[in-house]
Amino acid sequence: MSEIRVKVPRKYRVFSIIQALAVFIIVVILAALLLSIESVGVSEVAIIIDPLAGAITGKVIGPRFFIKFPWQYVVKIKTSVESLDMWTDWKTGRTGEWPAVTALTKDGLEVHVDITVRWRVDPDKVIELYERYPDLQWETKTLAPLLRETIRKTIANYTAVDTIEKRAEISRIIVELYKTAVKNEKSLGGAIIIENIDLRNIDLPEKFKQAVEQKLAEQQMKLAAQYKKERMLIEANATAMQKILEAQGEARAKIIVANSTAQSLQLIMAIIGNNTDILKDYVTYTLIKDIVSSGGNVYVVIVGGGEGQATVVPIPMKEG
Repeated sequence: MSEIRVKVPRKYRVFSIIQALAVFIIVVILAALLLSIESVGVSEVAIIIDPLAGAITGKVIGPRFFIKFPWQYVVKIKTSVESLDMWTDWKTGRTGEWPAVTALTKDGLEVHVDITVRWRVDPDKVIELYERYPDLQWETKTLAPLLRETIRKTIANYTAVDTIEKRAEISRIIVELYKTAVKNEKSLGGAIIIENIDLRNIDLPEKFKQAVEQKLAEQQMKLAAQYKKERMLIEANATAMQKILEAQGEARAKIIVANSTAQSLQLIMAIIGNNTDILKDYVTYTLIKDIVSSGGNVYVVIVGGGEGQATVVPIPMKEG
C-alpha cells in the first residue's frame, strides 16, 4: 500500500497548537478551582490559613461553600455544645472521658466527685482561640485541669458529712467558681462558653456511708423517743389541767352557793329584825328541807317562837 501525503498549510498548524494550549490552560484552571472549593457544616467554623503569607486569612461560619487558593488549607472548629465528662463506675470500672475527681474533705476523708460540664466555643473568637491552641487541645490542657482544681478547692472547705447534707450548696459554688475561672483564663480569651454543670455524685467510702446510716438511724430512734416523751407529757398536763379546771369550777360553785346563802340570810335578817325565834324556825326548816330532798316522805312539825307557841311548817314530800 502506498502512502498519500497531505500538506497542511502552516497557519492551520499554528492554530491547532494554540487551541491545544488554551484547552490545557482551561483544564488547569478548572482543576485549580475544583481543588479550591471547600465546605463547612452546621455548627462549624472554618479557619483559612495561608502558609505562603504566613497568616490566617479569614474564617467562614457554616453551613456554606467557599473558595480558597489551592495552596491555602482549612482548619475546622466545632461550635456545637461539647461535654466534658469526669466520672467512674466503681462496680464495672468504666469511666467517662476522664475518671472521677479525687478530692479531700475538710476532715481528711477522700471522696470521688462525678461531674459533667457542657461547653461550646464562641464562633466570634475562634481565631484567637486557635492562635493559642493550634493543636485544638484546649479541653485537655485547660478546661479539665481547671475543673479538677475548682472541685478540690471547694470540697476542701466541707466535712464529709457536709458533702451529704450540703450537696446543693457545694454544686452551686462549683458552678460559680468554675465559670469565673474559665472566664478569667487568659489563654482561652473568653472563647469558651459554659452552658451547664451537673454535679452528678460525691462518692464516699463504704465504711463511712455505713457509719452515717447507722448514726441517722440512731437519731431517728432518739427523735421518736423524744416525741413519745413529749406526747405523754402533753397528755399528762392536759389531764392535770382538766382536774384543776374541774376543782376550780367546783370551788367557784361552792362560793356562789355560799354567797347566795349569805345573801338570803342577810335578807331575812333585814325583814325579821331582831326576832331570833323566827330565824331559828327558818334555819330548822332549811335543814329539814335539804334532808327531805335526799330521802323519802317526811312530816315535820316545828315548835319555835315564844313559850307555848307552835308553828307547823309544811315540808314538800318526795314522791317515791
